[in-house]
Amino acid sequence: MKRIIMAAALILIAFAANAQDHPKFRAGILANFSDYDGDESFPVSDSDVGLQLYAQGQVNSHFAVEIGYYNSGEFDTDLSPNTPSAQCGREDFCSTELSLSGFSLSAVGYLPIGGDDNDIDLFGKIGAYDFDIDITQTISSSSVPGSLGHSTGFAVGVGAIFNFGDNFGIRTGADYFDVDNADLWSLTMGLEYHF
Repeated sequence: MKRIIMAAALILIAFAANAQDHPKFRAGILANFSDYDGDESFPVSDSDVGLQLYAQGQVNSHFAVEIGYYNSGEFDTDLSPNTPSAQCGREDFCSTELSLSGFSLSAVGYLPIGGDDNDIDLFGKIGAYDFDIDITQTISSSSVPGSLGHSTGFAVGVGAIFNFGDNFGIRTGADYFDVDNADLWSLTMGLEYHF
């Protein structure tokens, strides 16, 4: 993962060096409203609030490369005494808390709207992610933290940036992550600084 981050940083710098007459870099922080819906093999279905950070280097006004950090918050579920669960290891009451965090690398396409003012930038992105999956299981009164390892896959997203002033914007969007054995959707909103 360290190699991916280093490569992404070098790409951002190289692309930004060629950018002219538009922002060279964008960076932001987003509130992350995520929904996790596991399949029958891992029946966790919940929503929570997390955090996203991102930085972009722009090639031109229509294309950028983005590296991001994602934290999902905690998803939890309670399993009834009569529900066999591979996660609990026995037929007993238990609860499971799950969280995902890690990095993504994406190509981002922009469609500026509003003439010279560029009041709104619509965008779409596609890329890959590498997340750590942490889990805490509670059986009766005992809590056992653990890890489900890594999940890697593709990610897509769409959204809009509402620009105000010379350097600030409000970014909203929707992301989908192709997580093993689950659907992970995220709605985001936050502040962007571009320069």
